[in-house]
Amino acid sequence: MSARDSFDRIYRALTILEQCFDENRGTVNLTYKEMMYIYLIDFTDGCTVSKLAETIGVSLPAVTKRINSLEERGFVTRARSEGDGRVKTIGLSDKGRGIARRMDDVFYPVLDRVVSRFSEAEVSAFCRVLDALSEDIEVSIRGGRE
Repeated sequence: MSARDSFDRIYRALTILEQCFDENRGTVNLTYKEMMYIYLIDFTDGCTVSKLAETIGVSLPAVTKRINSLEERGFVTRARSEGDGRVKTIGLSDKGRGIARRMDDVFYPVLDRVVSRFSEAEVSAFCRVLDALSEDIEVSIRGGRE
């Protein structure tokens, strides 16, 4: 099997996982990307729009627009930072935390089942390859700028 075949299979698996998640998100009107934003906010201490933009590699205006939309719909809250009143931190409302918990119910059981098939060394090697691949793709897309 070639590297291209493997990448195609990874993409297919991720697409199926995304569809599974879509089917299990209930009647909440959120896109997959919005759900991932909620998930990341839930696990980022002192999350700010700029920190989120940096984490996911998306422009600050694009992240701001999506956060504004999530806030308007009651999934996200903003508060002045205790350390710097000029900075607003992003958090999840009760509604947003409920969505993050649903993601735990969908993604982690699938991940745990897949990972259980492999040794710790195999999982570690896969993670190293995936990290290197992600880094190389990001550098290539950004034209060699890091």
